[in-house]
Amino acid sequence: MKRYIEHLIEDLEKVKVESTERLNSFFTVPVASDYDCMHDEELEGVKLSDLIGLEQFFFPNIDYLSDVEVAEVVMSLIKVYEAYGLNPIFESCVNDRIKYGHLRFALEHQVFPVRNQVVDLEMCDYLPKYCPLYDLCSHHNAHNVCCELKRRA
Repeated sequence: MKRYIEHLIEDLEKVKVESTERLNSFFTVPVASDYDCMHDEELEGVKLSDLIGLEQFFFPNIDYLSDVEVAEVVMSLIKVYEAYGLNPIFESCVNDRIKYGHLRFALEHQVFPVRNQVVDLEMCDYLPKYCPLYDLCSHHNAHNVCCELKRRA
């Protein structure tokens, strides 16, 4: 494994350990009554890379990584997401290289984590004509969307 990837995995482990402190410093969660409808627009979100403290450019392009390196980084990155109360949802047919691309791309998007709760991050939000797994995607039949894969890496 390349030394850079080893450092990246160490950084991800450190970020995971610091998750509680970082979440507390970013958010004060409003108390909602049973009758209040809260929408994302009412809450103040944060760019995911700002929340975890690692920018997208820290993660190399998929072409520079071996399959073993990709698997290690994906596993560590998913643990980081989960430590921050975010649950990335992937189709079962999606491999680690594609997951890496989605997870890396998501770092540039705004998220709305809530203290002591898990927020699902749907990683499948693309039009079928752009998806190489169009025929395999179980989401397509129900939602007319499917995982757009290669352009994310």
